[in-house]
Amino acid sequence: MGLSGELRQSQSQTLTLAPQLRQGLHLLAMSLPELRAELHREMDRNPAIEDVESTLERETVSQRERETAAADQSLGSDDYPDYDEAPERDYTADADALERRRRFFDSQTKEETLEEHLQNQLEMSPIDPRDFPLAEMLIGDLDSNGYFAGSIPDLVMVSGEDEAKIRALLGEIMALDPPGCGATSLEECLLAQIDKLDGSPYQQEVREILERHHLKDIAEGRLAAVERDLGMSHERYADVLSALRTLEPRPGRAYTRAGKGVTYVNPEVHAVKGADGRWMARVDDRSLPDIHISKRYIKMLEDPKTTPETKAYIREKIAAAEAFQEAVERREETITNISQAIFDAQPGFFEEGLKGLRPLTMQEIADKVGVHHTTVSRTVRDKYASTPRGTVELRKFFTSGIVTESGEQVSRDSVQDRLKSVIGAEDAAHPLSDERLSEILKSEGFPVARRTVAKYRMQLGIPGALERRRQ
Repeated sequence: MGLSGELRQSQSQTLTLAPQLRQGLHLLAMSLPELRAELHREMDRNPAIEDVESTLERETVSQRERETAAADQSLGSDDYPDYDEAPERDYTADADALERRRRFFDSQTKEETLEEHLQNQLEMSPIDPRDFPLAEMLIGDLDSNGYFAGSIPDLVMVSGEDEAKIRALLGEIMALDPPGCGATSLEECLLAQIDKLDGSPYQQEVREILERHHLKDIAEGRLAAVERDLGMSHERYADVLSALRTLEPRPGRAYTRAGKGVTYVNPEVHAVKGADGRWMARVDDRSLPDIHISKRYIKMLEDPKTTPETKAYIREKIAAAEAFQEAVERREETITNISQAIFDAQPGFFEEGLKGLRPLTMQEIADKVGVHHTTVSRTVRDKYASTPRGTVELRKFFTSGIVTESGEQVSRDSVQDRLKSVIGAEDAAHPLSDERLSEILKSEGFPVARRTVAKYRMQLGIPGALERRRQ
């Protein structure tokens, strides 16, 4: 069979985003600190950008710097400032404040995350160094409480190791400090900490409670069943229960998660009440950096001595800087329009707070503004609004809901707010169980099941009835 080559022409249609549109979407998804960092990176890449500063920064420079800037603007068209021989500026009060601020941030320490704390112990652990990559993968799948939240079948497929080895490696991780991290259940987590009770006369009984799965009986108050199964008196049971409570059910909560430390929020949108009572969305221009095109390069374009190649290069860089500035302005316009649509859709929030929110989807806002729903998602990512009800993430305004018995739709936040109020008013000596909380909410018209109550309670960071009684 002979082989031969030939050329063929074909036509096809493809949809591609223009570079300006890609840049605009990229900037839209950024928070304000990320945008400032990106603008400074762009200034480093583009020599036509002379400076990037915010209006707030311009208003706080010293009078001496303003006079120097005014003197620079008075140069003739044939005068080019010599930046290499510029006189040194005086050490002003602004420079002193900047130095103090720098020392303050340099003195800040970074909290160790749970992942870092566990990974730093691998070298000293009995884990085979060849298994370190898999161990780090398992540690990365721990939730904020230290429990393993990954999928073992997926890890088997990705790593090529069998399930027995992965579970054995999780057992090794549970022996690290804090013990119990990497467990897949509460009993497994507490059993990993049983050595804390060495020397205690109640260690064996605590072990039996965990191994015989009596935690549910304890949580639901079936004390007689536990005492009968373990063959102990009521007084002995009380001491054993006290020893059990010395174990940590959430060993990872003492550490911060990666990227989940202290977050400083800079609200980019401000809710302002108009004369007609409507809440208006305003983006503070002073918080947005400005781009300044270098006057030196503009003068070089006007200079007949500049070569055509140099002029072409300068025009390209100036056009890129102007496109970047336009993308920043479009970002501000998009954020304003979408924020305004959100405020108009959630007027109850400004009167009642979170319980005044109604169910709202991003598609509803997208249809109202005339954009794709992914644009709304990018816009509300890491964006915050300053409101009379406090600083709120824009994403908080989007919430799912339930239908009450009267047919009214209420948001999940409304149900959680009511749940929090009911728990706050309960008798501390006799806290309400999830079942009882479900019954109370149902009597008020919220058809919420016990499991949903438990889920909402955990999302609010409220412990169970037994732990609330102990506290």
